[in-house]
Amino acid sequence: MRYPLVPLVNELTFPLLFFWFCLPFVILLIIMIIWLQLLLNEGKFCSWSDKMLLYKGFIY
Repeated sequence: MRYPLVPLVNELTFPLLFFWFCLPFVILLIIMIIWLQLLLNEGKFCSWSDKMLLYKGFIY
């Protein structure tokens, strides 16, 4: 197998490759944080009657 004349990863290309490799994970982490915040804040916007209806619905 022949090796390329110019290596793919060197001191010039490493930051660019590292950025594109980490970008999907960072975006996924941000989306998960926003989603978890929405889930945690979901209960704060319910009124007391909605909570009682949910509570009674689970009992019956």
